[in-house]
Amino acid sequence: MEQKPRWAEMCAHILRQCEAVRGSRESLAEYLGVHPSQVAIWSSGKAGPPRAVFEKAMEIILAEHDRRAALEAAGATPRRRRSDSA
Repeated sequence: MEQKPRWAEMCAHILRQCEAVRGSRESLAEYLGVHPSQVAIWSSGKAGPPRAVFEKAMEIILAEHDRRAALEAAGATPRRRRSDSA
């Protein structure tokens, strides 16, 4: 039986993606309104962020999705980020 990821692990994965989109942990922390060390804890999966922080992180993911969808609709190939899997 497949195990569902724990909340902290799922959030960690999303926050690492957000770090890649924003360009750095510091930039992500500034956007989220928290200290970079707090982002480091959450990105490691040691603890999950507060719901409000998670929702702000999801805004980054959704905006990136919209950016890529718009490029694809225009016939352009979205720029791949280093963190994207092939």
